[in-house]
Amino acid sequence: MEQNDSLYERARQILQGDPGMGKKRLADHLGVRTPTSRRLLHRFRGETQGHSNDPAYQKVRVLKDAHPELGAGRIADQLRITVDHAMMHLARWLGAQSHQASGSPPSPSALPAEPTAPADGAELQISGNDESQAMSYRGSRIKTIEDLLAFSKTDTKIWEVEKHVINKWEVGAKDPLSGGILTEPLYQLKLWLRRKVAEQRLQAVMEGLLEQFRQAAPIRPALPRRPDAKGLLEISIMDHHLGKYCASAETRGMAYDCEISERLFITALEDLLHKSANLSVEKILMVCGNDYLNTADGHGTQRNTIQDEDRRYHETFLRGRQLLVRAIDRLREVAPVEVVMVTGNHEGQRLYYLGSALESWYRNTRDVVVDNRPAQRKYFLHHRNLIGFTHGDNEKHFDLPLLLATENPDGWAASRHREFHLGHFHSRKLKMFVPSFDRTGVLVRILPSLCPPDAWHAAMGYRSRLSAEALYFDPEEGCVANFIHSPN
Repeated sequence: MEQNDSLYERARQILQGDPGMGKKRLADHLGVRTPTSRRLLHRFRGETQGHSNDPAYQKVRVLKDAHPELGAGRIADQLRITVDHAMMHLARWLGAQSHQASGSPPSPSALPAEPTAPADGAELQISGNDESQAMSYRGSRIKTIEDLLAFSKTDTKIWEVEKHVINKWEVGAKDPLSGGILTEPLYQLKLWLRRKVAEQRLQAVMEGLLEQFRQAAPIRPALPRRPDAKGLLEISIMDHHLGKYCASAETRGMAYDCEISERLFITALEDLLHKSANLSVEKILMVCGNDYLNTADGHGTQRNTIQDEDRRYHETFLRGRQLLVRAIDRLREVAPVEVVMVTGNHEGQRLYYLGSALESWYRNTRDVVVDNRPAQRKYFLHHRNLIGFTHGDNEKHFDLPLLLATENPDGWAASRHREFHLGHFHSRKLKMFVPSFDRTGVLVRILPSLCPPDAWHAAMGYRSRLSAEALYFDPEEGCVANFIHSPN
């Protein structure tokens, strides 16, 4: 690895004055390119923070510690990473050597720590490497997988249980006082752990992307608006399943892929805006999520249900982000936009990362707000209208009015019109629930989808009219208009 101590000394002086500086600004200060400034930044982090728990870095660290003579090229070949990434991790490793030499305690390893012996004389053994671990416990105090993971100080963000065995039996001993037999339960727990490589890689990729989005986010002041605008326009293009693949031969002529889904999305958006063009709109509420992406990892849902997928998961993520940015920018031309991210049962954590990307991109845009809180249910109050959002696959629909009242009591008290909007079912349905403590009631809307059935759903006979909706809420009168776009 190339070393330029004089350049690093300059970088260290700059970073000591501004530790939060990014690689681009550091490159501007030093007059170098960003790959060089990134290596200098990682070396500084290694010197001030020690080793990183990043899985890729840990592999480089283990290899470098075992073979100090290896350079970036050979490490890149052995670990199948780029030379640029190898040089970046080696820069962190070099800085960490200074961190340890200065007397600072080394950063904790990502591997499960060897705990002290339990007070009850139990046995705990841990073996393995940085990819997999085997853990065996025998004693009376620890009875569950969760207790054993907590006791062994296993970082569950890095490790997951691949399989386990739990045994229990009774052990008898003579009571010296009564002469009788006392029994005590003993437990044996065996866990096999594996590193969450895919999740760690995705998190590393997302952190890099989010930093790029934050640095590249355009600064855009709010657009001029009509002072007399007053209504709320909700755009609901639910359950879009971007990345899903449907072959027309298997689904009775209904094909679906990334290009088709993007075209359907934009066509529906423009049609709904055209139909509602004469309304006075103070704000646009855009509902995202509800299975906007088709899979959690490119293969199946977060519950491991295998899906027919059109593209690799990273490509569908990037295309999905580009499509939403295009849609939000179009809506912003009409009125200020609030984006509500609603978790579905297909995309898993990818939706949270997508919401984080949108937050980063619009951080300097005054009239776009992204609600990316990880809560399952979201609530939005507009004058006398209270609207709840959830995907609809978990809660009982009869319980939604009570959840609306208990989870958002201030909004309940301030509102006169209350609704809950759901996706998941790919069909249009309305349900009215009237709680005994309130005559107004809560309307539960199950909103439709533009996504056709795939081969399995078509074989099961599941069919519904493809459509998307826009709802217009008057500040005092509630939902007074409903616009529907249907391609078929």
